[in-house]
Amino acid sequence: MVFLETALDSKLNPLVAISRAGSLGLSGFVNKFNAEPELLDDLNDHWTARIHKKERNNFIERSQNFALQKRIRVTFVSGDVHCAAVGVLKTLRQKGRQELAPWMDYRYMVNIVTSAIVNTPPPNAVIGMVSSLATKVHKTMHYCETDETMIPLFENEPNGQPRKQRFIMGRRNWCAVYWDQRTEGITFDIRVEKEKGHGETAGYTVHVPPPAWPKPNRDR
Repeated sequence: MVFLETALDSKLNPLVAISRAGSLGLSGFVNKFNAEPELLDDLNDHWTARIHKKERNNFIERSQNFALQKRIRVTFVSGDVHCAAVGVLKTLRQKGRQELAPWMDYRYMVNIVTSAIVNTPPPNAVIGMVSSLATKVHKTMHYCETDETMIPLFENEPNGQPRKQRFIMGRRNWCAVYWDQRTEGITFDIRVEKEKGHGETAGYTVHVPPPAWPKPNRDR
């Protein structure tokens, strides 16, 4: 991700220079506001973008403390990257120990990415590259015992065909949210368009469990 940001931000990038000149039909590669790469603008919206990673990490730590103290499950819903995905923050599993169950983990926070029903998704090559990073170990927040990964939610295309890129869906989508009365958890149903403009969607669901960790002992 950082490599792609650096390449697009470089003044030596020939694609950027050609696009700014309006040559070879690549004028759409840069935006009309400040002639910066359109894809770079989308990447800067990504919450792990280097320009605001420090602020992002601080926000997550504060959210974790809020969840612990108030015994409230925190879930993020974000978008404007023109695709669908689900990320997860959770307590870092220590060597030799079992992973903490989500309902007992106050650090367990799901990030639902859903956007945008009227916008064209990024090119398949970009989605493929970002998907390949989903299986990498991200140590950005290991200093505060927090791990981050993605859920391989998209095993199949909306038409049922198997797909290789399981982490990011490059199709127009929207998300419905339901409260599960039986479990008292929240279900997020990401509705992905089957064919552009036909209005029919397929659902991909993620269940977020309610908090079950003990309340902090304020006497300590």
